[in-house]
Amino acid sequence: MTETTNAPLPAITANSLPALKEAPETPFLLSTSSGELTCESVLRFLPGKRLVVKAELNGRKVVTKCFYGEKAERDLKRELDGINGFINSGVNTPELVAHCSNPELSIAATACLEPVESFEQVWHKELSDEERKRWLTEIACILASMHKAGVCQHDIHLDNLLLHKDELFLIDGGGARVSKTLQPKDALENLALFQAVLYPKYDKFIPDLWSTYDQKVPVFTQKFSLKNFSLLVQQKRKWRERFVQKSLRNCTQFRVSKSWHEFLSVNKSEDSPELQALLANPEPYIEAGTVLKRGKTNTVSIVTLDNGIQVFVKRYKSKKGFLHKYLRCLTRSRARISWLNGHLLDMLGVNTPTPLAMKENRFGPITTCSYIVTLFQPSPHLLEWFIQETLPENCKDVRDEVGDMLESLKRALIFHGDMKATNILLINGKPSLIDLDAMKSYKDPKKFRKVHKQDVKRFARNWENTPKAAALFESIIRRLYSDLDT
Repeated sequence: MTETTNAPLPAITANSLPALKEAPETPFLLSTSSGELTCESVLRFLPGKRLVVKAELNGRKVVTKCFYGEKAERDLKRELDGINGFINSGVNTPELVAHCSNPELSIAATACLEPVESFEQVWHKELSDEERKRWLTEIACILASMHKAGVCQHDIHLDNLLLHKDELFLIDGGGARVSKTLQPKDALENLALFQAVLYPKYDKFIPDLWSTYDQKVPVFTQKFSLKNFSLLVQQKRKWRERFVQKSLRNCTQFRVSKSWHEFLSVNKSEDSPELQALLANPEPYIEAGTVLKRGKTNTVSIVTLDNGIQVFVKRYKSKKGFLHKYLRCLTRSRARISWLNGHLLDMLGVNTPTPLAMKENRFGPITTCSYIVTLFQPSPHLLEWFIQETLPENCKDVRDEVGDMLESLKRALIFHGDMKATNILLINGKPSLIDLDAMKSYKDPKKFRKVHKQDVKRFARNWENTPKAAALFESIIRRLYSDLDT
């Protein structure tokens, strides 16, 4: 009988971290001044800057932020200042287990909470309105405690809140800033930023968030009204839209490559060899697929990849003549616009077929042809679903879902540009918006109101010859028109 021995884990040195282009494979060992980290999984990786790992340190389970590069010691100081700020505010945060700073590698290791759940996951469960109010009330209390202590968490997204044994814990000290006193303006902007992280459909809870915060820190709210706060939330949500630009650069979520002849962005979570084969040469796949439209400016085809997955491919290439081609070459490609808008809708909680990839054929700065690839799921569009002689039993539920989607667009100042019922699919019973190349986001509410009327009028025209559907959507359309002239 032979003895088996476990192979030693590969080791990564602090000197090698700055050169990493991709997250290292786990498990691995990493030596630090506080001891040897046995790294089990990578939670986040920012090339040349930071590596966040779930690991074991001196026999204890920890989550460790490893800072390296020119600003490592500064980043560690910010992390520690933020953690101490949370503690001084009386806010739950994982225990700081160890930290060390040196020119090559600085770390901050905090206790690994188990069991634990990201609040992002909790919030997106099927919760009742009362449950959501309870959570928002608790978060309002957390923010009020921080603000009273002069602590402002600028990176306030839901993944920075953890649920452990029915208690919320705040993490990411590096995103916090600590001062002796916090100005009311800064405090309310931070509160509004948290609400702006939530989908527009949850803005109905703004009064609950505001009321709780007002009771805890009236000194910050005494010169501000609920209406002004609601407008501030809208402004912060518009500010957050800039984050969709990350879909055009290499990061945790996207693989981007660019050259003189091509620009390509792929959703990493949906990437596959079969998708890469399509992107390498889309034309044969388009022609072999089911071509739904062959127009002067775009071609649409349902393509089956070699692994059996069906995708929707839209090619933009003008055949209208030299002048139109020339002008189109100098503007953002329609595939790029659709790609960015797809990710914007995802940020706003509005369903749209999953964007998989975007490709531009280029000659330097000039785009000659572009493609957008999205996931395809066979599904009816809204018109064919509602023109039936006998409406389905759940027609009111679907009507309400459509109403929520349109209200979200209105709240986010989003103009679709072609609100035909055929541009709203019912995927698994949920409305999903398509044809996004004319969609536009407005910052000015007054300018938006003018164009929003066009969307509402176009949506209303869908039901001119279907009295039952028209009656069903009457209250939705009336609500969409409300407040447009104020």
